[in-house]
Amino acid sequence: MKRLLTLLSISLLSNCAIAGGYDIQLYPLHFDEAKQKWSIGKGKSITERDGYDNQASFTRNSKSVVFVSDRKGQFNDIYRYDINTGKITQLTDTPNESEFSPTDTENGLEYVVEQGVPHQSVWYQQGNKPRTRAINSMIPTGYYATNPELGTLMWARYAYSLYFEPKGESANEGHFVASNVGRSLHVIPNTLTFSYLHKLMDGNRIVKSFNPASKQHQALVSLGTGSEDYAWGGLKASGLSWIFNVENGKLRAWPYEQNGNDFSKTSWTPVADLIPPTPQHQTANRIAISPDNRFMTIIWSRN
Repeated sequence: MKRLLTLLSISLLSNCAIAGGYDIQLYPLHFDEAKQKWSIGKGKSITERDGYDNQASFTRNSKSVVFVSDRKGQFNDIYRYDINTGKITQLTDTPNESEFSPTDTENGLEYVVEQGVPHQSVWYQQGNKPRTRAINSMIPTGYYATNPELGTLMWARYAYSLYFEPKGESANEGHFVASNVGRSLHVIPNTLTFSYLHKLMDGNRIVKSFNPASKQHQALVSLGTGSEDYAWGGLKASGLSWIFNVENGKLRAWPYEQNGNDFSKTSWTPVADLIPPTPQHQTANRIAISPDNRFMTIIWSRN
């Protein structure tokens, strides 16, 4: 039984069955207002080693990247990379537990703790203080997106379903949102809505928005043959936000206007061909955009 729990701890969610073979690259990101076009610059390695370095996200001030790594053993801890100095700092140190999905919030560092099957929940930690529950629900949570004004959208690990926990309440069957959902959940920039990936029975995968106040869902765009992972970049001044996604080794973007009507008439815009950083790297998948839209991270799998 102990061996089984260890193996299950290593294999959390999401294509992490082998706890190794992922690296993080940091890219400069630029938007040309005149041409309404995105571009990326030369990538820089945040990590480059045999092992699991994954699930990167940016801090709220866009100065650092927090990510998950197994560099101290079989369990994952959270680390922070300073963009200016290149320094890496360990933020959690739990020899017998793994942390995942780190997010910098106004309450501190928020993350998923895997406490043994089936228990798994979202916690937050301020500095060196003991961690505190970020949600009340006991539903085992694999991924999440939090709006501090509204609450938390949760991806139930074993059900591939979404639940919404309103601020100050608990998620339950009455807060069910959707089934057959992918792992990529986000708050849509500059809105009070969330986005999620809905996997349809015909094989199509649609990014949809969810409004917790009205309980309404709206189809935004199909990912086609692209990765199930996507990220948002928000340009508050122009009123546009953009979904970024990788398809067949190419980075692309899709414009979203909050008050737009017919999203089906808006197409994907090519951004860049993605070149593996070394011959040892193979596929680009998860991506993240900094809040100031100046940087992007891409996770590359290793051969």
